[in-house]
Amino acid sequence: MGKVQILAILSMDGCLSELNPKKRLFRSPEDYGMEEIRGKALYRLTPDYTISILQDQREKEDDTCYLLEADAKTVGYANGLIRMNAVDEIIIYIMPCIIGTGDHFFKSGLFPTDWTLAENRKYGGGIIRLTYRRNRKRR
Repeated sequence: MGKVQILAILSMDGCLSELNPKKRLFRSPEDYGMEEIRGKALYRLTPDYTISILQDQREKEDDTCYLLEADAKTVGYANGLIRMNAVDEIIIYIMPCIIGTGDHFFKSGLFPTDWTLAENRKYGGGIIRLTYRRNRKRR
């Protein structure tokens, strides 16, 4: 079965960092492993990609990675994928800033789910990357 990943760049208060262009802290994406993550994805998801088509394709294709980059335009779609249990990994970059306004990544209405921290990495300037994998079995 294919893997669905969401990549999000968040401030410490959980806001999508791109909503405040003055707070762009990345020198370049390759410095933080983002190009590697993007390179492993065979498909880049957009809100035009229906969840039913995604579920059908990922059942047919093993070792295929689908990537959605969360931003102001895709955050609703990202939360829909999470709500429908269609996400296997969430990769979060936490930026060392508080934006204070903007769109929060996780919206209300999500069901409680368990995730396991699979990887964490610290970069210069206080940037942290956390990779969480969904626990498929309920306790």
